Amino acid sequence: MKMTLARFTTAPSVSAKLAARARNAAKSKIKILVRYVLILYREEEMRFSGLSVRQLEAFEATMVAGSVSGAAVALNVSQPSVSRLLQELEIDTGLSLFDRSHGRLVPTEQGLLFYGEVGKTFHGARNLIMAAQEIRELKRGVVRIGTLAAMSFNIVPEAIQQLRTRFPEARTTIAVRSSTEIVSSVASRLTDVGLVDAGVSFLDAKCVATFERNSVCVMDQRHPLAESERVRLEDFSRYPFVSLGELYFRRSRDGARLLEVTAANTVADIFQSFLACALVRGGRSLAVVDPFTAGFYSEFGLALRPIEFDIPFRISIIVNDRSATGAAAGKVIEAMTDLIGR
Repeated sequence: MKMTLARFTTAPSVSAKLAARARNAAKSKIKILVRYVLILYREEEMRFSGLSVRQLEAFEATMVAGSVSGAAVALNVSQPSVSRLLQELEIDTGLSLFDRSHGRLVPTEQGLLFYGEVGKTFHGARNLIMAAQEIRELKRGVVRIGTLAAMSFNIVPEAIQQLRTRFPEARTTIAVRSSTEIVSSVASRLTDVGLVDAGVSFLDAKCVATFERNSVCVMDQRHPLAESERVRLEDFSRYPFVSLGELYFRRSRDGARLLEVTAANTVADIFQSFLACALVRGGRSLAVVDPFTAGFYSEFGLALRPIEFDIPFRISIIVNDRSATGAAAGKVIEAMTDLIGR
């Protein structure tokens, strides 16, 4: 006779019945154990429900001072109040915390063990209170900054110095990246404050402020044009030129004219201002770069001079458009705005 699978599954064997009984017995034991644990837990919970912070403060103060009188002075309460709090603590915990002999309190082994746990709890609570106060006062916090290389030499470091002068515990992270990378990072909330080229699309980032400064000419401090107050457009045709590329110059009419004037004597196309500054140092080449990088390199053997035409350098401060700017980040933005706007 055939037995279908359905019939087989509905006709359990003896071994299956025994296994089922074993499982039921195990479940019953587990239920009993759980009930027992719950009863113990509720009893312990009821025993400790009377604990108060004042009791623990009195206990800690007594352990530190070595006497009830010392604890009373530390807590600015009477000695009977401290004694009462200690007695209540022993009742509520079910522990014998002190041996009382000849008017002195000597910590028991239970008291010493309990003091260790109280110390951990109190220190943790105090750290939380201090942390909350520091956060309120902006002494803590992490500000994540994304910046173009041009702003990383002086503007960003000076802004951070201003933040740390007022809030020494504040931390900062700095990433030097391209404008598009910074915008993406700010939009993704991976960066709090960004310093980017004002010409890029901000996506989900919000522009807080935009600044425009004219570019400057940089050269070795022994260059013949270092004696000039300003550099004219025609001067660039007489010396080797280190160019920042068409993207930098073709945004303005004068920039396009400079590319035409220097087409025959351009010796390098560099896309970072600091590299252009490094290349003109010690030689006869000229470069036109942003004033912030030029200002930094003026301390390393370079001369910077204004140009008689307009090649604007525009920079924007951006934040995330969908989230609030933190207080510490706000202080950094305030410092940057002041420094760039000078």
